[in-house]
Amino acid sequence: MSRFTQWTPYEHRVRALLPDGRTTPLPVNRTTLEDVFGVTLADEEAAARLLAAEVIETSRCNTDEVFLSSVGPRLANLFFRPYTSKMWGVDPRNLEAAVGSRLPVRLNRDDRYFTDSFQAMPSDGYASMFDRILAHERISVSLSVAYQPQLDRGYDHTFLAVPIDEYFDICYGRLPYRSIRFEHREVSEEQSAPVVNFTDSKPYTRTTQWDLISNSQKRQDGLHSCTLEIPCAAEDNNFECYYPVRNEKSLALYQQYEQLAAREPRHTFIGRTGLFRYIDMVPCVSIHLQIAARYCKEIGLHS
Repeated sequence: MSRFTQWTPYEHRVRALLPDGRTTPLPVNRTTLEDVFGVTLADEEAAARLLAAEVIETSRCNTDEVFLSSVGPRLANLFFRPYTSKMWGVDPRNLEAAVGSRLPVRLNRDDRYFTDSFQAMPSDGYASMFDRILAHERISVSLSVAYQPQLDRGYDHTFLAVPIDEYFDICYGRLPYRSIRFEHREVSEEQSAPVVNFTDSKPYTRTTQWDLISNSQKRQDGLHSCTLEIPCAAEDNNFECYYPVRNEKSLALYQQYEQLAAREPRHTFIGRTGLFRYIDMVPCVSIHLQIAARYCKEIGLHS
């Protein structure tokens, strides 16, 4: 990707709202434990002892069991169960374990959301990066064109990022997705982190303050542009599919569509909606480079 962009260092930080109005770091770390339990933890061993007294060992078969095994019921009830229910529209017990496993628990004071050795944002933004990727003599772009089978004519192979169930006319039933409604606001008070998660009963899950992210400019009027997020079912008002709701029932349904897709060797399904998979940025790049390399190998090209 460095062929198409320069990078600006950026380490993402998230805080969660506590009942008393304070915020505390997420993922849970030693500072979070001190804020919640009102204690002072001298070192990682002390944090580990506190957590050990809280957790309930489970088989980790679903997201709720991951919460109980990782942080215990008190922290789960504060940070994760309400947020997860709002975000996904289902009880955490009805989500695959991988959803709950995305957030680690730390015994140190590292308050970064990710711990990757390389963390950065495209210096000119994502749009400029993709403009450069697409600026090739053999690439043409057509926007606002609904997919129709006749669009495949004249091509040896098609990579489809459309929802796989919609491609097959929802013949087995609709796969569940969550989407987001966005509310934009201008506020005078600065947030404690670029993103703050709401753990209360209000419909919002989080708010982002854009001028706390790399390359964003401060406003001259002293106000801050923020965006609040309200999760909703994707089928409501034909919202865009963002987050696949993966559980035993939906995965069984996806497997039926996957079997149909296997009968179409000229098509490869990609992306969150084609693969029915929640994909973060780094694995997204890796997965699709692997898909491209596999295709090139199949047709005898060097990837």
